[in-house]
This record gives sequence, structure tokens and C-alpha cells, in this order.
Amino acid sequence: MKTTLVAAAIALAASAGFASAEGAGHAQLAAQLGLNGADFTTAELTNIRDAKINGDVQEAKYFLNHENRAKENTSVSQGKAQLAEQLGVDASKYSMAELVSLSSADDAKEARFIETGTSRNTVAPIARPYLGTGR
Repeated sequence: MKTTLVAAAIALAASAGFASAEGAGHAQLAAQLGLNGADFTTAELTNIRDAKINGDVQEAKYFLNHENRAKENTSVSQGKAQLAEQLGVDASKYSMAELVSLSSADDAKEARFIETGTSRNTVAPIARPYLGTGR
């Protein structure tokens, strides 16, 4: 019994050490570069380190300024713009799902519900559990 308990404790300690090793390496690399590790991924830190080793200032700035990260897409796709135009609404104010719902709205009341954004703020009620008659 004690052997099993000791083995389990050793396995748990070893797994915790491995789990934190990546975090420790990330923190160490950030510290070596003089950066806050929370602001960068490990891949970004590695790229910054490599750029500095190679003397590539532009590449280092590219990662330091987070230019490698995807920008939020605020543009409207052609399909979304076309659907919005057919419906006579502003494409930037609605998600594609809302535009599709709006296009298939059965009546003016349902269309108004979508257009006003009320559909974004409603929560479906939770169904009452079936309590059955039991046996």
C-alpha cells in the first residue's frame, strides 16, 4: 500500500515538473531578452532571439511590435455586402448569421426583432426538467 502511494506521489511530482518546465523555459527566454513573457508567445520569443543573433533588426522589430499577429478583420466580404444590399441594411451592423435570418424572416415582427439587435440580448428559457411519474 505504501509503495503504491509513494509511486503515485513520485509520478505526480514528476508530471508537475514537466508541466511547469515549458513555462519556466518561456520565462527564462523572456528574461534573457529583457521582455515580459506574458506579452509574447514562445515562438515569438524564439524568433526575436534568432533575429537578434543574426543581427536582423527589422525582423526583431516585426515580432516586438506584434506585426506578425493577424489584424482584426473589419472589412465586409462581397457576399455579406451583397446580401445586406438586397435586404437594404448596413452590412457592418450585422453578422452573416443575422443577415441570413433576416432574409428568411417570416414577418415584419421577426425582422424587427433581428434588426433591433434584440436577438443578441435574449436568452432562451431553460426547459423544465421532466419529472416523470416514476416506478
